[in-house]
Parts: sequence; structure tokens; C-alpha cells
Amino acid sequence: MPTAELLELAQAGKIEEFESRCLELLTSGQLTPAQLVGPFERLERDGRAERLATLTQMVFENVGPVPDPAAALPLVRIALTASPQSAELRALAVRLYTDAFGQVPGFAALLEASGLKGGRPVRTALKTLDLCLTLQPGDTLYCRSEDRAAEVVDADRVNGLFTLRQEGRVTTLPGPELAREYERIAPDDFRVLRQLRPEKVAAMIRENPVEVVLGIVRAHGGQIDADELKHELSPRLIPAAEWAGWWTKARTALKRCPHIKLEGRSPLILTYLEAAQTLEDETWTAFGAKNDLGHWVATIEGYLREKQARKEAPDAALLARFHQHLWAYVAAVRARRPAEALACALALERLGEKGVPGGADGRALADELLRAAAEPRLLLDGIELDALREPAFEALRRARPDDWLAHAIAWLEDAPAALLDRLVHAAIEAGRLDAVQSFVDKGLSDLPRHPELMYWLWKGPRETAGLRLPSEADLFRLIIDTLSSLGRTLSAEPHVVKEFRHRAKAALALRDYEKARRCLAATSEAAAVTIKRELQRLEGLGENTPARLLDLLREAHPELWVVVRREVRPWEDAETLWCTAEGLARRTAERDQIVNVQMRDNARRIGEAASHGDLSENSEYKFALEERDLLRARLAKVNEDLSRARVLEVHDVPTDHVGIGTRVTLRRGDTGAAVTMTFLGPFETDVERGVYNYMAPLSQKLMGTPVGSRVTIPLEGHDVEVEVVAVESVV
Repeated sequence: MPTAELLELAQAGKIEEFESRCLELLTSGQLTPAQLVGPFERLERDGRAERLATLTQMVFENVGPVPDPAAALPLVRIALTASPQSAELRALAVRLYTDAFGQVPGFAALLEASGLKGGRPVRTALKTLDLCLTLQPGDTLYCRSEDRAAEVVDADRVNGLFTLRQEGRVTTLPGPELAREYERIAPDDFRVLRQLRPEKVAAMIRENPVEVVLGIVRAHGGQIDADELKHELSPRLIPAAEWAGWWTKARTALKRCPHIKLEGRSPLILTYLEAAQTLEDETWTAFGAKNDLGHWVATIEGYLREKQARKEAPDAALLARFHQHLWAYVAAVRARRPAEALACALALERLGEKGVPGGADGRALADELLRAAAEPRLLLDGIELDALREPAFEALRRARPDDWLAHAIAWLEDAPAALLDRLVHAAIEAGRLDAVQSFVDKGLSDLPRHPELMYWLWKGPRETAGLRLPSEADLFRLIIDTLSSLGRTLSAEPHVVKEFRHRAKAALALRDYEKARRCLAATSEAAAVTIKRELQRLEGLGENTPARLLDLLREAHPELWVVVRREVRPWEDAETLWCTAEGLARRTAERDQIVNVQMRDNARRIGEAASHGDLSENSEYKFALEERDLLRARLAKVNEDLSRARVLEVHDVPTDHVGIGTRVTLRRGDTGAAVTMTFLGPFETDVERGVYNYMAPLSQKLMGTPVGSRVTIPLEGHDVEVEVVAVESVV
């Protein structure tokens, strides 16, 4: 068809070819002006309107008398709107309107009133003629300035008057005024139904929700979101309590409507399609929207599920297109990105089980790629879709029967939690319990870099016989301690921190925080105090997870939230550990050394020792594990201290009595000798230099003693009475 050919040239922007082909078809009698409307509309949408005036004149110069002037008018309207100053196009439009409607009563007066022959704006003139020449009783209109629909009761073209019914009253308007205030809309437009036929709307809401939604979408220019749709209908027409049920039913039906497209989630966007779109058309459009294997697989599987729900057979031609596209993608990436080729081959194998052609080809290609790979693990690590990892493992076993186990064990380090049960079972079944234990021990020593291991252990391994795994309580504390340290003193790459937090958040929330609740309930009050401080300082988990864990802790230990209103002197405050800025820096550096140097060295030694073979007789391995436990205990103590640390300021230090941050001069009662003592926190203690921990028993005896007072303290193995002579701040 010439129209299709010209439309293709217009879409491609080939204007010169479009014009020459138009002329050729027109002169040969194979083309009429009416057939050019679609291609002209396309050129106008693409911003090529500047060529339309000349092109339109050329068209009508080459067709002679127009056989159907009414059908040709849209062509002139497009060109004249694009070039409103063209006198030639105005004259052509007047001629075509006269040829098409000259016999209509009152035409001459209406043409004169429209101003098309004069200098009135083109759009106004065309709007007046198009509306008033074709309007019939029963047609419906919508006011441009107000939310008001109207129905045409009478069209008196002889006198140029039109009578409307709106809002229960009748109004008569002259043609130009009618065209200025109103536009034609379909009688089933939702705005018309809502105002003029409310009884029909109520029935449609009950019986045909799809038509209701289609009417509203069209009324909003062809697109609306779900929130706007709800605002239109509820509570005015649908009670708020009934909205959720009605919308669920309507949305299910809309998915199968060829005139509507649903996109997005929050909010859902509804778009009206003038030309009905089949499920196959919609699916192929969605399939090509992204260049992503996961998107392709999800789109294909969604199509197959929908066809099954409709109890229809999938379209064989569409399935063949899917196969061709995926196979072409494999060919394009195989040499440069073999991991993507493997994933695509596995996807073909998976889809082949559901009826998509090429399943056997995908299976064969996956085996071939794994057999040829020098490092199969590099290919396996590149598979991002969870659904393809199990098939990848099976392909590894098929393709490499002699060495698959070694590669599977190597894959433990980077495998997702969902696959670990499968890999661990295979390793244990093959007698490689030691490799699994080594993987667990190494991962626990460097937890941030093993988020999948953490998730797997917390969720609960399927097979545990013979494995030494941390208790539920120990793992919980390790996860919380790690989360507390990340971003503060535990250094790791941003993507490592982000992934660990993401997986920890998902793990803790499993089964509505069931395990976390159990661990918190079994925690001692002393440990709960530390956990509370850590939870209050957690970062990167959003607001809900820390808040939920604190709620569970409050359920288990309500006493931690009991406020005792009594004044606590600084040296008696068990919740606070006072220190200097220098002391805090040293303690923090100590934690950094443990986490970033000693624990990583320990993890490396665990891995190296495990590689030597039988773990039961491996003394290096046992020593490394013992060292790991000691480092964890030491780290827990340092973390607990730092969670309570508070830096002394000048105003915190008293000068009239002994306190934290003071240097005190004492006079012995037995010898009269002067003794100087400085009282600071445990981070700064150095007895040989006369710096004492304010929490030590000796220090506590002196805390709060005013200048001039006497007190008995242990000195040199026996009690000695001393007098506080002077107090000064060391901060």
C-alpha cells in the first residue's frame, strides 16, 4: 500500500524521497490526498511542519479535481496550521470546505463568521467550521474553561444557532461562540456520563469497571496514574471502604484489555491505546525496552504465565522471536563476555523447559563454554540471576565430570546464600567437610566480605553434621558488632559496606525477626546494655530495622528503659567511661589495628592452614582458630569501652575536690611527705608516671574529697591518712 510506504519514509525522516515518491504516486493515479493524512500527521509530530505548506500545494496541483473533498480536508488543516500565514493554503481550504459543505443550509454565513477568508486566526476558524458543520442532535461537548459537559439538543444551521442541555437547563449559542467555549467529546466519555447520565455510571462501576477506567483515562488526555484515578472515583462514586476491592478487580481485568497499557509501580501509570494492542504486541514492546538478560527472562516468563492464566497457547511466532533475539545476543557477546554468554545459554535452557525454542541448544552451549573455560569460577561468578545459578551448578557437573568438585568448592567464596546448601551438600557428600569448615572459619573472621555466608548461617544451613558453627546467640552478637563498627572503625570499601548492610537487614528480618527476638530474650542484662547502645548508633539500615530491634530489646529487657531520677556523680556513672581526646584516639587506633590488621592476618592464616589438608591434625589451623577467638573477645571489650567513652571537657573537671581529670597534691600524715596523683580514665592509666584509673579502688576512696579534708587510703602496703592539699585540672 502506498500509505504504508510513505509512512515509513516519513518515520525515517527521508523528506526528499517522501516528496518525490508522493509526486510519482499522485501523477500515476495510485494516491489520493486522503491517503496522505497519516504520513502528514507523522511529519507534524516529528517537527517537520515547515515542509508541509509547499508539499500540500504540490499535492493538490497534481491531482486535479478532488474526488472526496471532505476526506482531503484533514490534509489541508495540518498544512494550514503549520503555515497559518499562507494565503494560498487559506484559499485552498475555503475551496475544499465549499466543495464538501456548500449545500449545507447556512454554510455561507458560517464561513463568513469563521473568518477563514479574512484575517482571523487559523485555528479558531478551522475549529468553528469543523464543529458547526458536523454537529448533530445527541452529540456531546465539553466546556474548555469549566468542568461542564453538554448535549446538543438542536442544530439550527440556517440561523447559525445551537441549543445545548447542561446541568438541567437549556442554552442556545451562536456557532462561533459555541466553538470558542466547547469541544466535541465522545458520548461515552466519563465526564459526559458522570454529569449527564449518572445512572449509567453507577451501573458501569458495578458491571464493567474496564469501561469506567478507559473513559477516565481518555478524559485525561490518554494517560493517568492510579492516585489520580482513585481521586476521580473515591469517595464520590465508590465508598472509600470498597475502593481496594474494586480496584483489584479492575486492575486484573485491565491487564487483559488491548486498549490500555499499565506501567510502573508507585504510582501505576495507565495509558490509553487508540489501536488495540495484543498481549503479543505489548510483550514484544516490553521485551525490547531494556537491554538486560534479567528483564528479558522476566518478560518471557510473565507472558507465558499470562497465556496460561487465559488458557491460551503461546504464540509460536513470538516464542521464535524470543529465541532468535537471545541466540543473536549469545553470538554477539560470546568472545568478549563469556560469562554473559553462559548466563544467556542457561536462560535458553530454562526457557526451553517452558516451551520456548532453543532449550537443547542453550544446554549444549552452556556445557561447551564451561568445558573450554580455564577458570570456570570466573564464568560462574558472572551469573547475576538467582534463578540461573542452580542450573549453572548442574551444567558444571555435566561439563566437567573430573574436576567439577574443585571448582564448586572454589565457588563457595562468592556463591549466593541460596546456592550454598547445594554446594555444601556436594562437598560433604564428596568427603570435603574440611573445605566447608575452612570456608566457614575464614568467612567468620572477615564477616563484612562474606555477606552471603552470614545470611546462610543466620537463615540456618540445611546440613550441619560435622561442622563447627557459631551458636545463634554468638552469630547475632557478631552481626550486631560488625554493623556497629562499619563506617566507624571497621574500614571496608563502600560497596562491601553497602552489600553487608543490605544482607544483614534482610537476614535479621527473617520470619518477622524471629531469631533476633529469641537472641535478645536470652541476652543478659549487662550484655543488653551494650547491645542497646550499638542499636541506637546503627547506620545504613534505614529507620525501621534498628527501631524494630530496639522494640524487641525493650520487650525482653524493659528495665533498660526505666529512668531512675537520682544524681549520679561522674565517677559513679557506670554508663559512661571518661577519657581524654588523646586516650580515645589511642583506644580507637587499637580497635583499628585489631580489625583491619590482626583479624585480617588471622583470616589469611586460617585459609593458608586449611589448605594444608586434614584439619583434625593441623596444629597451625587450631592455633589460628584460637587466636581468632581471642581477637574477637578483645575486640568485644574494646568496642564496649568505646561505646561508653566520653571525652572530658574543661568544665567537667572540678577544682575544689578530687575528681576525674584532676592532679591532686596529698600530704602524708605519717611522714609529712607530699604525694602527687593524677586521675584519668582507663585509656590513660600509667601508674609509674602517677596517672591512676579513676575507677580503681584507691581512686574511688579519694573521689569527691574536698581540699583540706583528710582520708585514709592504702599506700605502700598499709593504710595511711592523707590530707588533700591542692587540686588542679590536667585537661
